Amino acid sequence: MRVHANEKLYKRNIRLSFIASLLGMFTLVGSVYVLFGEGQFGLYLLFLILGIVLVQVGSWFSRWSRRADLALTKALSSLDNNYSLYHHRSPVAHLLVGPTGAWILMPRHTRGQVRYDVRRKRWAVKPPGLLARFGQEPVGRPVVEASLEAEAIDRFLQKHWPDAQLRIQAALVFMDESAEVEGVSAAPIPTASIKKLKQALQKGDSQSRLDAAQREKLNALLTEHYPAA
Repeated sequence: MRVHANEKLYKRNIRLSFIASLLGMFTLVGSVYVLFGEGQFGLYLLFLILGIVLVQVGSWFSRWSRRADLALTKALSSLDNNYSLYHHRSPVAHLLVGPTGAWILMPRHTRGQVRYDVRRKRWAVKPPGLLARFGQEPVGRPVVEASLEAEAIDRFLQKHWPDAQLRIQAALVFMDESAEVEGVSAAPIPTASIKKLKQALQKGDSQSRLDAAQREKLNALLTEHYPAA
């Protein structure tokens, strides 16, 4: 499998997470000093708000340190060179191009038992314990996310390959090694644990398959318009 990753983007955002979090902590400590040492309530509020914002920014960027790209690459490493995996070097975060089609990969760092609730039309997660509920990444709205990312790829193709007739697929991937994914056959998009991702992607939709010429064209466009930073 050929892997194309934007390493500079990962390193930059991990660094931003560390800097923002550190500055946020110092600012919050400074707000306490201003309040009790200087007695300036207005300045205290300014420091407090700024500290909270910086901590939140650091928290948002901290997701990059989870390195979903490395886990996805490892899980799919045994695929042959007919497959190409793109991490932040395509219109979407994670894209796999291969004989079974073009796949948008949507990672979730969620622990526990995962199933699809047909009645509520959503993915349900049962954490392994009470404390595991804290810090869990929510499943969110994968169908909406997949639609938006598919539209991003469609816009890219309309601009650079107008006569392309490709059907984009998406897969929801639970990254935690202990995640148990079952009862998801009725889910609107394929859902798999990181351990069974390869098998799920090798099935695919027969109408979404890509021949060698289509793969070569798509890979050439992606490497041309999303070069290594």
